[in-house]
This record gives sequence, structure tokens and C-alpha cells, in this order.
Amino acid sequence: MTARFVLLSLFIAVSAQAQRVTVGANFGGSSAASNLATSADWKSGWSLGANLTYRFASRLGLRADANVAQNALSGGVAIPGEQRFNKISYTGNAVWQSTTARGHLAPYALAGIGAVRIADKGSDSSFTRFATNFGLGLGYRLGKLGLRAEGRDLIYKFDHFGYSRTQNDMLWQAGLTLGI
Repeated sequence: MTARFVLLSLFIAVSAQAQRVTVGANFGGSSAASNLATSADWKSGWSLGANLTYRFASRLGLRADANVAQNALSGGVAIPGEQRFNKISYTGNAVWQSTTARGHLAPYALAGIGAVRIADKGSDSSFTRFATNFGLGLGYRLGKLGLRAEGRDLIYKFDHFGYSRTQNDMLWQAGLTLGI
């Protein structure tokens, strides 16, 4: 009887520990909150990402994110190349998560810092800048599998091609998570 109790306790502990780490993949859109200039406006584009979260407390965790977004500029823009930009960001985020009374829905907030690399698709021109981001999301858990929708604001300095502006890129994404 004691051996069964010990085995059951170990199984429960391993299951609880396994839920502390979550991997996720998401896809969605990317929109700029403001234009670079009156003659250069950002068009909405796409975004995709992957992340890894470690929850070290029931409501608090750390999350590593890698995202790729693509937007195009329109208007009288004097930028060489296709005027389409890949924006690759890597951020480390603190995540605060709450749960509802039923336990399946989990609203959360995140904020963090990292870097973003901006590359003009039509040329070899690129630059990397410090970035910060914050956002809100809602997760729905079904055991180890989950669904997630979130919106984030990625903030960085766009200071190339004759522009010098703080850029806000809104990333809105939905995806899947898996507790491992």
C-alpha cells in the first residue's frame, strides 16, 4: 500500500511539474499604430511566432518569444528595394496569468524587452534595435493542449532610410499551446 501511495505521489508531482513548461505557436497579423511620415504609410501584414514559457509560480512565469512579421510601405517612399520589410523580434517577457472559477479560461498580461531586426526584402539593408513590448491575451486550456489569442504592442526606434520615429507594431495572433 505504501509503494502505491509513493508511486501515485510521484506521478502527480511529475504531472504538476510538466505543466510548468509550455510551448506555443501562433499566427496572425501585424499593423502599425502610426505611419513613418505623411507620405509613407504602413500596410497591414502577417505575423507568426513561437514561444516557450516557464511558470515558476501559479500566476507568474517567464516567456521567450520569437516572432516574424512582414509589412509593406506605400506612398511616395524613397527606400530602395521592394518596400516590404521583415521584422524579426526576440523578446523575454514576464507573464502574469489569472484563471477563472472554472479553471479553463486564463486571461494574462505580459511585458518584456528584447530586440527587433528590420530587413528590407528587396535589398541587403537591415538594422537591429532594442525593443520592448506589452500585451494582453486569453488562453483556453484543455489538459495539456490549449488555445490562445493575444494582442501585443512591439515598440522600437525606426531610424533608417531618412526616418527617425518610435514605431509601434501591433501584433494580433492566435495559436496553440502544449504543456510539456
